[in-house]
Amino acid sequence: MSDFLKNKNIRLRCKKSYPGAHTHIIIGQVVEESDRYVVIKGRTFHFSRIVDGMRNQVHAGETTVRIIPWENVEIIHWLTYEVDCNTDFGFDKNGNLILKDSKSTVIAERRDGLE
Repeated sequence: MSDFLKNKNIRLRCKKSYPGAHTHIIIGQVVEESDRYVVIKGRTFHFSRIVDGMRNQVHAGETTVRIIPWENVEIIHWLTYEVDCNTDFGFDKNGNLILKDSKSTVIAERRDGLE
């Protein structure tokens, strides 16, 4: 397998394995990829349905290296700029969950489980 994603910044959304599962998003840089998994150094964000833009409904994990099997990946967005995944997060005027970095990187659009 090629290293197409290696060293690229991405936003990855994992598949939900059962109805009612929380949304699981990882933002970070790809360290390695193989035909079985992708390795990302980044930060996770978990949430279910967020009401009224309340931060306490979002669990943000620590920045660390995670190995994600390809069968757990729903979608990957290639971010064409540097991302500071260690920055604070919040909501923009449209209700999107964002990182408060220089690009206001979208973690999840309002329709991705946000109300």
